[in-house]
Amino acid sequence: MRSHWLPILATVAAAAAAAPDARADVTSWMAVGGGYALQRDHASATSDSAPALTYSLGVGSSPLASFVVGGVFRGQTLFGLGTDIGGAARVATGGFARGEWGVALDAGALWRSWGDPGTFGRWPWQAVLTGGCPWGLQVALATQLFSVSGGTPAQGFTASLELDLLRLTVMRQGPSERWWPNPAPAGGRQTASIAW
Repeated sequence: MRSHWLPILATVAAAAAAAPDARADVTSWMAVGGGYALQRDHASATSDSAPALTYSLGVGSSPLASFVVGGVFRGQTLFGLGTDIGGAARVATGGFARGEWGVALDAGALWRSWGDPGTFGRWPWQAVLTGGCPWGLQVALATQLFSVSGGTPAQGFTASLELDLLRLTVMRQGPSERWWPNPAPAGGRQTASIAW
């Protein structure tokens, strides 16, 4: 019975030994920042403002591509109001993914546990446009609209200055390496210029 497994094991071992090295690193994001938010209060027909703490964590396809597709977990704490958390799909330029100049667009839904559901909405849609520059710095502009659940629609806006710790360190390539070399950027080194 053991004798018929020997050729199969030998074939698998030969295939594993002959296989070329694969590089399947993904793009990673981990940002935190602060800014300011406005939220429409439907009960009083006024807008409430609050300082905001923003944060996001996500992964995407190879950073060497012209465009990177992935997903992010995103949250924001609006001091004096509450915390929104949710997931979103992200499309980013390759430059953004590699810690250079670029942009990313997130679209998804948030869960809002604070406030009366008829006042600020409970499940808003959110879109976030993030402009990134070298050294992990980025500006994020977010809007909360409509309602996934069909209840009271949200109307809000958040602007924040963020630092993406992974774009600053493991993902970083490009001009910033002149002052701080990154010997092994995640995904490998971009060698060809990107066609826009």
